[in-house]
Amino acid sequence: MRVSDALVPSAIIPHSPCTTLRATIASLIDRLVAAGRLPADLAAGAVAVVLEREAVTSTAIVEIGVSIPHARLEGIDGVVAAIAVSPDAVYEVAAGLPISIVALVLSSPRHAGEHLQFLSALSLVLQSERVRDALRHAATATEVTRLVRVNE
Repeated sequence: MRVSDALVPSAIIPHSPCTTLRATIASLIDRLVAAGRLPADLAAGAVAVVLEREAVTSTAIVEIGVSIPHARLEGIDGVVAAIAVSPDAVYEVAAGLPISIVALVLSSPRHAGEHLQFLSALSLVLQSERVRDALRHAATATEVTRLVRVNE
């Protein structure tokens, strides 16, 4: 599965107004629900599972300002993803340690292999400093989607 296949523009937040990890995860999950990619009755549980996993082991890669929170949940069909980006910081891991790209990934427990392959493909896209910089400054969700697609 390509990263761009799991993204829909309505689940992307360019110039994210969020300032905390919790607010970012909740906003991204709300976007997935609104886009029809996540059943509404799973939203609260999805927020809790993702935040619980982040509390155990953070997915923040501070050196490059990226976080890829992810979880597997019953009731999800395949792999779904949402992204929040900001030129400055979507949230700070600690004072002065900004995370400017948050890519949320959710999948069914029955798709463990696909989940891991997706995380690998997403990580490869985000390894490029040029791509990260372009994503941070993308003006629209459509532009974020295009940047991901052309850099897969």
